[in-house]
Amino acid sequence: MINPLKSIEINTFRLSHPRVSPAQQGLRIAQLSDVNLGRWVKARHMRQVVDFVNAQQPQLVALTGDYVGYNHRDLVPAIETLGGLSSPAYAVLGNHDHWTCSDTAMQAFSDVQIPVLANRSVVYDNAEMPMEIVGIDDHVTNNSDVEGAFKSVAGDSFCLVLNHVPSIAPQLAERGADLILSGHTHGHQFNIPGITRRIAESLGVKYHVGAYDLDGTYLYINRGLGSASWPWRIGAAPELTFFELASGPEPLLELMESRSFGVKHRLR
Repeated sequence: MINPLKSIEINTFRLSHPRVSPAQQGLRIAQLSDVNLGRWVKARHMRQVVDFVNAQQPQLVALTGDYVGYNHRDLVPAIETLGGLSSPAYAVLGNHDHWTCSDTAMQAFSDVQIPVLANRSVVYDNAEMPMEIVGIDDHVTNNSDVEGAFKSVAGDSFCLVLNHVPSIAPQLAERGADLILSGHTHGHQFNIPGITRRIAESLGVKYHVGAYDLDGTYLYINRGLGSASWPWRIGAAPELTFFELASGPEPLLELMESRSFGVKHRLR
């Protein structure tokens, strides 16, 4: 039997930034992306992932889209499982969520009290640690509105942006994003060094996977957890990401730790 979550790569980064206040020192953000619950990833698998994230005790969880594959019936189980997160969480929708049923997704997130930031922003203020969080709706399905999403952003605090499709990252950087968390690409799932990137770039794909420095704004593209069309991955393992904020004189993203976590296929 196929278990695409048998080995998940857990990457922990430290982001030093001059707009991180002393009160935000050590604040931890977890990113979950591209669950694609359905044919291979089941709710019982995601409950194990949620339990793992809860055990890390992040202050904030970023959910960056594509919670299902191709069946709208999977939306509610996927989102109900994410409702088990014990930390405050914010979500954006991806192309698969719109292709199946965005209305169902929005209602399910409302039921578990996880805000969906569909082209809007909020101020996250926990123990005097204000942060602007901006959510961009899916770009593939023509639902993104960068100007609308940033219209209420003051620009004085650290700005975290949740955005499923990384291709529009330069526009987000121009608007004042400090850290952009995206998914969508799955790291191409078949990542053959020296070949996959060349093929993708020949098709016009500029941002593939991992970290990019956009003149002081960091874009991070998470490889995601699930698989929508096929379960196999070569050189592009499923990924969970954690970011620890630190005050520093200039933006710098550093990998602090990489380890693995395995999900059991069946629970007794």
